[in-house]
Amino acid sequence: MSDATRAQMLGNLHVSLTGFRQDFARELGAIATEVRLVVERSSSMKPAELNEQFHNLEQRTAHPNLVSHIYLWQDPAHQQPVRFDPAASQFERTAWPDEFNQMQQRLLEIGSAHRPAGGSPDGPGPRRRGQRFEFAPRRNFGDRRDNGANRKGGMRGRMAEALIPWAIDQSIPALAYPIRRWPTSPGAQQAGPPEITWLIIELNPNVLRKEIFPELAQRYFGGSSGMEYYVAVRAAGKDGEHVFYSSGAGFGEEQNLPVDATLNLVGPPFGQGGPRDAGMEFFSPPIRPMPGDHGPQADEQHLAGLDRLPRFEPFHYADSQGAWQVTAKHKSGSVEAAVGALRRRNLMASFGVLGVLAITMGLILVGSQRARRLARLQMDFVAGISHELRTPLAVISSAAENIAHGVVEDKQQLVRYGNTIVKQSRQLTQLVEQVLQFAATQQPQGRQGLGRVSIPEVVDAALEGTSAMVAAAGFTVERSIDPGLPPVNADFTALVRSLQNLITNAVKYGGEERWLRVSAAPAPDKGQEIELAVEDRGIGIGKDDIEHIFEPFYRSPAVSESQIHGTGLGLPLARTIIESMGGRLTAKSELGKGSSFIIHLPVAKESRLKEAQSATDKSAGAEPGFSQ
Repeated sequence: MSDATRAQMLGNLHVSLTGFRQDFARELGAIATEVRLVVERSSSMKPAELNEQFHNLEQRTAHPNLVSHIYLWQDPAHQQPVRFDPAASQFERTAWPDEFNQMQQRLLEIGSAHRPAGGSPDGPGPRRRGQRFEFAPRRNFGDRRDNGANRKGGMRGRMAEALIPWAIDQSIPALAYPIRRWPTSPGAQQAGPPEITWLIIELNPNVLRKEIFPELAQRYFGGSSGMEYYVAVRAAGKDGEHVFYSSGAGFGEEQNLPVDATLNLVGPPFGQGGPRDAGMEFFSPPIRPMPGDHGPQADEQHLAGLDRLPRFEPFHYADSQGAWQVTAKHKSGSVEAAVGALRRRNLMASFGVLGVLAITMGLILVGSQRARRLARLQMDFVAGISHELRTPLAVISSAAENIAHGVVEDKQQLVRYGNTIVKQSRQLTQLVEQVLQFAATQQPQGRQGLGRVSIPEVVDAALEGTSAMVAAAGFTVERSIDPGLPPVNADFTALVRSLQNLITNAVKYGGEERWLRVSAAPAPDKGQEIELAVEDRGIGIGKDDIEHIFEPFYRSPAVSESQIHGTGLGLPLARTIIESMGGRLTAKSELGKGSSFIIHLPVAKESRLKEAQSATDKSAGAEPGFSQ
């Protein structure tokens, strides 16, 4: 993935650089074509006429200030160039600026190499008529009234003219183009070789630096989040390379700065282009084959397409002075660094997803284990409750059949059977109520029915309710209540029922010692809490089981194997009731030595008791200040 990403980023980078180069050529080509057409359409070099033409040109171009000066050089051997300044509307003959020296020498060499033999240096050229500077009429391509063959030959000449490239001197910067005019005789025949007038367009470097290059950089290297690459245009000079434009402060100033990609803006895309001289092509343009006999309209369209896409060839000097190169470097430091950062982000995201999947799988496994455990506990509960219900039902059914069939005739036996039925009925009632209470505790409800409760009264009521069972089991009960205990904030009936549940468990699991103790005392560390404990010396609870005894339906394997009856709802129900009153239920046990269950209840505060009493008085319709 990293290799593919690197290749894709480098490919996109080269596409962006190529688009940068092509659009730059289009910008130059548009202004160069317009200026050439303005000059060629002018029969005289009047400032007023050129001003009007350039005013129309400014209305059509995106960067009207790109042209700084226009030079026309008709006789390189003897005349100075004519310069037109569009900004100042001045038209004058002037000396060459110093920065044009190299280009002037190169144009002189090209003109000397291609001047026709025997030609007079004072041959056809511009003529002075008073103060007006004129050129010969433009009769470039023969008479348009010729037949089809002549028209086709003239078209080839026009295509050859369209294929002539522009030369660019990047050190100025300036564009050069040879305008060829053929002198003709009165019979519309060519009278000699063409006259060459050099059209030189001096470009405004500030427009390139502040308008064109920033627009191209934003177009090809910008995005919704800003520029992804640093872009610079560097030009080679006598003193080395210097930064012509940079999208980032300081980027491109170092000579040996490593970059991700580099491309020449004009000429060959890579390298310096060799010793080939661009100017040599001005007089020997390549003639492409005609597209076929599609008529003059198709040839005109093909020519128009060529006119819209002029070619630019750089002047190649010995020191490669002025060559423009566009360079790009990723803001991360390099494409490799960006790929590395992307790889790290992808790895982090991948490992994050894997981590989430692992956590999800863990939660699923834990949930499935808990679901299976809960299902097993529920099945154990169903089996246990079924057994608990079956025993009293069987006793009641057997006693009722004996009475109905006349087996029991003695009055004492009848009384004994009746007591048995009553006892088993009460056991069934307790089982049903226990299940219903557990179902009720699973519904959210607030603390209701709380009031001032005396701990000794609760202990006495619980012992009285379980006295018959305790006596039948032969247990010894110790009652230990500290004197002067403050009342607690609780529900009397629910607290008695919870304490009875703990006493029943102590009798059920008390073992051979057959001893239990009920005690109440203030908490050692908390003066605002009362501890109500039930202790036994029975079989005890193991460390592995004591963590689960308050879970619904749970019964330890040792208890189940000992055939001790139970539903697994007593302790969860007692804990839920105690917690609903703002208390806690804890357990301490040691296997084989007995257990201790402790109810922690908060002491009833006076303010809370007054609020509860006030609410009771209002509900009963009592007047304030009177108790019922």
